[in-house]
Amino acid sequence: MSEESRFSFALSSPTAVLFAVHVIVYALMLLAGGRGELSGLSTETLTRFGADYAPLVFEGQVHRLFAANFLHINVWHLLMNSAALVSVGPRAESLFGRGRYVGLYLASGLGGSAASIALNFREPIVSAGASGALCGAIAAVAVAAYRQGSAARGELSAMLLWLGATLIFGVLIGADNAAHVGGMLVGGGVALAMRGATREPGGVGASAVVVAATLLSFGGAAYHRENSRTAADLVNHGVELARAGDDAGAALAYRRAIALEPRDAIAHYDLGLALSRLQQFPEAIEHLSRAVALAPEDDYRGALSGAHINHGVQLARAGDREKAIEAYRAALAVNEEQPQAHYNLALAQQQIGDRTAAIASFTRALELDASELHRESLADALARDGMELMTEKKYVEAAKRFLSAEKHEPTDADHPMYLGLSLMHGGKLDDAIVALKRAVRLSDNQSTRAALAAALEKRQATRTDSGDVSGALDDAFEEAVLGIAPPGSGLPGKPLP
Repeated sequence: MSEESRFSFALSSPTAVLFAVHVIVYALMLLAGGRGELSGLSTETLTRFGADYAPLVFEGQVHRLFAANFLHINVWHLLMNSAALVSVGPRAESLFGRGRYVGLYLASGLGGSAASIALNFREPIVSAGASGALCGAIAAVAVAAYRQGSAARGELSAMLLWLGATLIFGVLIGADNAAHVGGMLVGGGVALAMRGATREPGGVGASAVVVAATLLSFGGAAYHRENSRTAADLVNHGVELARAGDDAGAALAYRRAIALEPRDAIAHYDLGLALSRLQQFPEAIEHLSRAVALAPEDDYRGALSGAHINHGVQLARAGDREKAIEAYRAALAVNEEQPQAHYNLALAQQQIGDRTAAIASFTRALELDASELHRESLADALARDGMELMTEKKYVEAAKRFLSAEKHEPTDADHPMYLGLSLMHGGKLDDAIVALKRAVRLSDNQSTRAALAAALEKRQATRTDSGDVSGALDDAFEEAVLGIAPPGSGLPGKPLP
């Protein structure tokens, strides 16, 4: 056979043209992907060239239903499908005619792509390869062999064994068996519909159909190239932008990913984090809540709780303390053991005058995180409540608050000083003087001395009235030693301020 004859034969054989298309397209994909993809093409490269991916097909990129059948993931994938093509293709050509074979092959590929989308609709995958179309061709040859009866029993057995092995191998390697089954059903159905079909002369027209289908498929891929990323690729792009400090750009990438795959928990999570950094807390909370609903992981819950806390801080700064309290409670609904939420809640409760609730929240924050800040804040809240109770003349309750404050912050002289004053006004002079002496030891200043002097003066008067002259003189002596004497005491020293 001359060179011209061989060339003419190749052009007239759709199988030869399909083989050439597979090899050329794979070579182009390798060039686009670079050396890093020699062992396997990335989903980004596959998607750019038209791989089957449900979200993009539903957006109108229907060319993917055909283009995916001309793509291969790696060289082994290409070799296996090429071997199947050159084995079954010529037989199918001879049985059905080249034109009908091409129609059967393309219809099987379309059926495989559609089946893949239907089965993987909720959890989309990127699918590529000629195996769906090839399974259709094998199924068609099996149908033709079945019709021939016992004369073709060996061929029927071989085709059925091939189809079974394809499905088993697909399960073992995690291949897209939906495309295999879809191709088989369509190929077998088309073959059944071709009852009585005869061979067709020539094959250049059939080969031209293959070339036209290829050009249309990849023309669509080229047209949609800038908008052909999967949700996972968009999330990765968003992460890169976020690391570079472009949270606004990252948010756009995550939104696009969610538009493609609304159930992508990672996209919702990353968008929530980006929006939190942009101080857009209500929307951040919405997406983080969605992430938790889709995948209740600790990281997602922690981020959601943090977004509620930060939203509360934002509201508190704006003066909306009631809404801030709602935000902090929402954070605690996600994670009750979040000390920062309890602490911030306590501050907001304190600011609206809910002293009892504030003390309870400060106490819980301290239980979860025994930090110095939490101890000081609780002690301060207890002391503030004690002061309010003193103004209401509820001295017993006030004394309890100051005593608790002193336990949490024993080095602050104000706590035993006000404890002593509340006890003094409540009539418990002995206990008051003990507490006030602790205050003087902690901070020997005008205020603590004056408070102790006042308590001593009051007890001196009580002892005098009861006839305890010795005790009264002791109290008078202690007052004199303090150097601060109440007005009218007749003792030396600086009068009380």
